Amino acid sequence: MRTFCAVRGIRQTVRPTPPAPHPLTDGVRVPARTVLNRSMANHLFTLASGRSLGVSATGDPASGRLVVVCHPTPGAGGFDPDPIATQRSNTHILSLDRPGYGASDPLRPGEPTRIEARADDIAEFLSRSEQVARSSGGSRYGRVGVVGWGTGGMVALSLAARRPDLVDRVAAVSVPTPTTQTFDPVLQGLVPYSLASLDVTAEDPALRKPGLRNRLDRMLEEAALQGSVGGETDRLALRDHRWTHQLGAVEAPTLLVYGEGAGDRDELTTVDDGAWLRRRMPRGVARVVRVRGAGALVIASVWGRILRHVSS
Repeated sequence: MRTFCAVRGIRQTVRPTPPAPHPLTDGVRVPARTVLNRSMANHLFTLASGRSLGVSATGDPASGRLVVVCHPTPGAGGFDPDPIATQRSNTHILSLDRPGYGASDPLRPGEPTRIEARADDIAEFLSRSEQVARSSGGSRYGRVGVVGWGTGGMVALSLAARRPDLVDRVAAVSVPTPTTQTFDPVLQGLVPYSLASLDVTAEDPALRKPGLRNRLDRMLEEAALQGSVGGETDRLALRDHRWTHQLGAVEAPTLLVYGEGAGDRDELTTVDDGAWLRRRMPRGVARVVRVRGAGALVIASVWGRILRHVSS
């Protein structure tokens, strides 16, 4: 079993019921902050810029396979679409809150809002952890799998394009194109957030899964810990479509996953969006997956399949 070294020099806070530590994040020091105490985040990671990111962990902490999950708009780390499938996957899953969501600091004046910048935040987290492992003689974890939902899928694809040395598998779920993406200033820009903020209706078949509604509600509460800061930051990011210009650099095998629709309701994102993205990626790299009968929560409907792809 491989062990991973953590980044040094950041303070750790002992939580009342801490999860089992993962070597990549165990020993990371967390500064005392009220928002962290109310957050699902297990740790804070401090970027070279001084801005902190909330990091949440699920899955098997002893696994040698790491998967990074990028949350939707609105959203936050720590959300598990299907804990049973996660447990069966034998992977360790980390998710990082984007700026202004959960335990992550908001952007400072002048810091970039672009999708690529959020991909670079994750790349710094992974790279610095790898550097410490090398310098201390610890085993390295190598490249990782990445999953992204909605806006998080844009971040996942951008990370794969910008840092193919870090990413070997991608699953991008319900990712819109620049021509189909929408940002509702009321549903996504104002708190409190609701299922409608995620384009989820009460009739979504995935909501029949035990506990899913509660986990979604908890994620949305987490997303609103700092008010609407995270949503506003995402709104600015979604204005800039330059991340799509780099899709030709993606090397990792990629699934582009979409629900076909539940009932008579039209989905905001469809396989047509996936086809648009696939055409901008190298031939044979990406495959569009249509999930019949699934709605906006297709990520929960086929979470086991997604994890099998990114963990292999």
